[in-house]
Amino acid sequence: MIRLAWCNLTRERTRLAISAAGIALALVLILVIAGIFAGSEEFAVAYIKNEPAPLWLMQSGVENMHMSSSYLSPQAVSLAEQVDGIKAATGVLYVGANLDVGDTSILGYFIGIDAEAVTGGPWEIVDGKQNPDSNEIVVDSVLADRYGLSIGDSVNLFGENLTIAGLSRGNFGIGSSFAFVNKGTLAELVGVPSNSASFVLVQPEEGIDLDALVQDLRTQIPEATVMLQSEFADSDRELIRQMGADIIRAMNMIAYIVGMLVIGLTIYTATLERAREYGMLKALGARFSRLATVVLAQAFISSTLGAILGIGISYAAAALIFKLSPDLLVLIDPANVLRQLPVLVAITAIASLLPLARIANLDPMIVFKA
Repeated sequence: MIRLAWCNLTRERTRLAISAAGIALALVLILVIAGIFAGSEEFAVAYIKNEPAPLWLMQSGVENMHMSSSYLSPQAVSLAEQVDGIKAATGVLYVGANLDVGDTSILGYFIGIDAEAVTGGPWEIVDGKQNPDSNEIVVDSVLADRYGLSIGDSVNLFGENLTIAGLSRGNFGIGSSFAFVNKGTLAELVGVPSNSASFVLVQPEEGIDLDALVQDLRTQIPEATVMLQSEFADSDRELIRQMGADIIRAMNMIAYIVGMLVIGLTIYTATLERAREYGMLKALGARFSRLATVVLAQAFISSTLGAILGIGISYAAAALIFKLSPDLLVLIDPANVLRQLPVLVAITAIASLLPLARIANLDPMIVFKA
C-alpha cells in the first residue's frame, strides 16, 4: 500500500513538486517570522551579553534596558565601588534619542562611557578608537556603510556635533541600535552629573559568592535594583518576545492554515483522479483500513518532502537575508524546528480526513462506469 501511495504521487511529479513547495513555503513562513523575532531578541540583549559584568545595578523598579530609563546618583555609584568583594564597578549613562545624519534622523540608544573605562564600551572595533574622547562618538560599521559615514565625519546628537572616532561591530539591529559617546559629553547633553549613571556594571573578585554579593549590594544601595547578567538579559528577551507575540501567533496561524489547505487539496485531488483504482481495490475486497493507509501515506510523503524542503529553504533564506541586510538577524532555532513537526503531523492527519471520507463512500461499481 505504501508503494501504491508513492506511485500515485510520483505519477504526477509536477503536482507533487507543487504540493511539496506549498507545504515548504508555509513552513518557511513560520520559521523565518519566528527567526526574525529571535534575531531581534539577540540584538536587543547583545550589549548586556557581551559586557564582562556578571552583576548589573540600575534604578529601583527598573528591570529592562529597552523601553525604560534608569538613573543612579553619584552616591550610589560610589557606594558600589566600596562594597567588599567587588573588583571594579563601572557606571555608564544610557539614553534613547535620535542621531541626525544630514537630514536623516536615526532612532538609537547611546551609551556614555569614560575615556579610560575597560568595560561598558563596544566589544569589537572595526576601525579607530574603542573609547571616545570629549565630543566623539563610536558608531556601528553597518550604520556607517548605510549612510556613507567614515571616521572623522560629524553627526548630530541633541543639537551637538560629534566626530566619529571609531567603528564597531554587532551594535546595529532592528529596534536596538547602539552607539557610544564620551560620558562627560553625554552627561552635559542630558543635564546630569558626569559621575552619575544609568547602569553600573559590576565585576566581582575571583571566587566570590554572587548570591551573597547581590544581598550585600541590595542592603547597602537600597535605591538600586541588582540583577545577575543572565537575569537582566532574560528580562529584556521576554520584553521583546511579548511585543512580538501577537504577530508571531497570527503569522503562524496563517501558515498552518495554508499548509493544511495545500496538503488537503493535494491529497483530495490525487484521490479523485484515481477513484477508479480505489473502486477496483474495493471491488477486489480491499478493506477500508488498507485504502486509508494509501491516502495517509500520500499525505505524509508530501508533508515529509515539503518539511525537508522548507527547513532547507529557511536556513538558506536566513543566511541570504543577513548577507543582504546585516542589521536583520534571522535565527532559525533547531528547537523551534522540532516544535513544528508534531504540528505538521497533526495538520497532515486533519487534511487527510476529507479524502478518507471520499474513499469510505466510494462505490465499487465506479469501475464499470464509462
